[in-house]
Amino acid sequence: FTHLGGMLIGFLCGISTMERLSSDFFGMEQSCWSQTKQLLMRFFGLIISVIGIMVATIILLEGDGETTPCPRCEWLSCVPFPPWEGQSDKWWYCDDCGRVTADIIAGPNLHLQINCPDKTSVAVELDPDTDIDHESLEKELPTYCRELCPKTDVRF
Repeated sequence: FTHLGGMLIGFLCGISTMERLSSDFFGMEQSCWSQTKQLLMRFFGLIISVIGIMVATIILLEGDGETTPCPRCEWLSCVPFPPWEGQSDKWWYCDDCGRVTADIIAGPNLHLQINCPDKTSVAVELDPDTDIDHESLEKELPTYCRELCPKTDVRF
């Protein structure tokens, strides 16, 4: 969400402070109306940019740093890519499963205890006859999370 706000403020600041090419460059004269329009664009772009920066600063300082000021705008911040791929073949995901942790429990039956993002736990049975490769299990944790955890905050 902040990326789009930064892009908009940058665009407005750029338009309002950008040096214009002279009319001689294109070989045509500017009318009084076009000069007035250009001056008004620069003035209002600068004013809107300053107001936008002030409003964004107030919103960010009022927040607690953990919640978003616009919960419905999450889809603006992250889009799983590429959209034509299946859920298991995305290059990146917009969920909390990338931070999931797990423990290997070697009790009566060998299983992987996954600590889901919503503070619940899910058990995955492991085959006791195979060697446990910690690296491959670590790579599979987000997949297990997306398949087994009840609420993974998947946005798409």
